[in-house]
Amino acid sequence: MGSNVSQVEVEVGPGMTQVLGHKTYGSISESIKENGEAIAVMSRSFCGTATTAPEGTMDWVVGPSLREKWDDPKRKSIFDWMMKMEWSMVAAHGGFAVAGLKPDGSMGAVVLVALYSDGIPSGLSSHLEQVRGFFAGGLPPKSDAGEAFWAMKTRAFAAQDALEEVKGKYVKGPHAHVKVVAVDPDAQGMGFCGKLMRFVSAWADSRHLPLWLETSGERNVAIYERFGYKTTERFDIKCETSESKEDIHHGEFGMLRSPQ
Repeated sequence: MGSNVSQVEVEVGPGMTQVLGHKTYGSISESIKENGEAIAVMSRSFCGTATTAPEGTMDWVVGPSLREKWDDPKRKSIFDWMMKMEWSMVAAHGGFAVAGLKPDGSMGAVVLVALYSDGIPSGLSSHLEQVRGFFAGGLPPKSDAGEAFWAMKTRAFAAQDALEEVKGKYVKGPHAHVKVVAVDPDAQGMGFCGKLMRFVSAWADSRHLPLWLETSGERNVAIYERFGYKTTERFDIKCETSESKEDIHHGEFGMLRSPQ
């Protein structure tokens, strides 16, 4: 699609580079194409490996047919597409992405943030952004999902509805939403998560903006608490799919950080 990508330029420090929001692209698709390295880092991080945990909510969405099949090209293809969608949605709405750089200059981590200067958009505006993002990100890899595609779709919509419902209870005015915090599996333990989270916190504080995020699992909650986030609600995501009459993702958390 030909819609311009919204700009939210930020000033980054050493060892970081802005990869979304700092320049004008003719289209969201162009932004995706130029930032393949950043999106690949996000995908590898969320997909997980035999030694690094996947992102819990998306792992549930993908479902049992591909669970723990770390090297399966089909699993990787689905996570690639989901990360393109996350990128597209932020590009369509307005926000930024910053990458942490390894000593060799390659990207070790990425944080993706959506800016909501006017608060949560109306249902219609949100739907139109989703449509723009969907077309820019390309069609889902239905053939890779196989017979599990429709169950994945059901879980994805259930997750989206639940996350939006919980966020709407606690966030009313201008804020920023930390959509993705991704550390490449081979860059774990290098301090990237802390570096990027501190950067986002300082940016939000300078604008007196609350920060919202969702995460899965107590371990991640403990990590984000170190940066000033507090749990607003713990909840489960439920739906009925062709694979299960009661398909449940336990232990999702909505977290809010007040400006400091």
